[in-house]
Amino acid sequence: MSKEKKISNPFKGVVSGDFLHHTKVVENLPFLLYITLLMILYIAYGYYVDGTVHEYSKEEKRSEELYSELQSLMEIYDQESLQSKIADDVKKVGLYESKYPPKVILEKEATDKND
Repeated sequence: MSKEKKISNPFKGVVSGDFLHHTKVVENLPFLLYITLLMILYIAYGYYVDGTVHEYSKEEKRSEELYSELQSLMEIYDQESLQSKIADDVKKVGLYESKYPPKVILEKEATDKND
């Protein structure tokens, strides 16, 4: 009787789980679990970074919109705060713009009459 060496299919061994019975795999099981944990952490970190980048881009877009709105409001403020615009608005209330600059009236200090 000749010994025939049976050539096994490696894919079949992986699918059936026969490769787990080998002593090399059992001896290295803690290392394999460590590598599996690292792969899971790496995938989770990828999802975390993707979410953070998405949130950052959303906030950056919102920041650009707020800056644009600020510029529009500053332009309106500049137009409304012009001296001629204010003078026209207060005429409706009955106030008018003075054509002469204000004068300073200095008061003489009162002397003590008890001296």
